[in-house]
Amino acid sequence: MNIVLGCVSSSYAEFDPPRISYVANPDGRGAERTYYLIKGLESSINMGDALNVYRMKRPRGSALAVRVFIGTMVIVDSQHGSAMGHFTADEAAMANPSIRHHTAMMGDIVVPILVINSGIFFEPGTGDIGPNVAQEFDRIADFVKSFSPSKLIIEGHTDSDGDEKANQALSELLAEEINDYLIYSYEEITPDMIETHGYGETRPIVPRDTPKNKALNRRIEIFIWE
Repeated sequence: MNIVLGCVSSSYAEFDPPRISYVANPDGRGAERTYYLIKGLESSINMGDALNVYRMKRPRGSALAVRVFIGTMVIVDSQHGSAMGHFTADEAAMANPSIRHHTAMMGDIVVPILVINSGIFFEPGTGDIGPNVAQEFDRIADFVKSFSPSKLIIEGHTDSDGDEKANQALSELLAEEINDYLIYSYEEITPDMIETHGYGETRPIVPRDTPKNKALNRRIEIFIWE
């Protein structure tokens, strides 16, 4: 997922992402809390998806509310018109004194984040995006059609092998490659919607001590944002 601005065509509706509509077992006793969403399969939300969860906060003295990342949600069931999932709080977000409730709540916003191992982006011996990855990008495009976000944020990440400057340049190149692919492949995704970043080896998601972990750190993350 972690997160982190552009204008969409006037032909698109206002950004309308899924929200939490109900919390089962809200006291957290016994069974794990289950969170219900107001949207499901019709909005490209599928069982097994990992989504980012945000809370609307209005900073003191500001007339505008901002979205604050609070954690992630894994979807455990999805149907037309609804979905349900389990929430995991982000430790850094929970340390923010403005977050008083340290779990997801009714009204919190849920949006997808796509994490793809960069080693599977391209078909062996070609410069073509692999078919499985293309299917994942189709889901991003479907979400853009449904909810009209004004921004896609693409982040490139590498492992820590090799030269730090070379890794930084590679991460930027990966993000740009995906940027070009999305713009070329989907008419609803326009250049002014996309923001790209390369972080090199500076943001590992697991320790850098094994080949398996290094492969996990070589990744692209795509965020949908407003």
